[in-house]
Amino acid sequence: MMALSQDLELSLEEKLANYQEERKMPLLTNIEQRTIKQTRKQNIITLVQVRFGDIPDNLVASINQIDDTSFLQQLLVSTISVNSLEEFAQIANSNLPEAD
Repeated sequence: MMALSQDLELSLEEKLANYQEERKMPLLTNIEQRTIKQTRKQNIITLVQVRFGDIPDNLVASINQIDDTSFLQQLLVSTISVNSLEEFAQIANSNLPEAD
């Protein structure tokens, strides 16, 4: 992973802020979108572990395969409403692409 120098980071932030202001819309970079997805995945895994204990590796892999940000948000909310790890796994796996 590469980090920008402080000067470059400030310059990038300023240019992004100007761009967003000119167009009156927020701009999420690919890096920010990936960070949001990764954070949601980590939060989901943590909450499931807190509620149900150990999580099978295949369920962790399934969660990490999900790329739909809105589904990740729904899954995050479902961590507090499901009654079992099996119920959660069923919901998580419902959004995975079918295997050939």
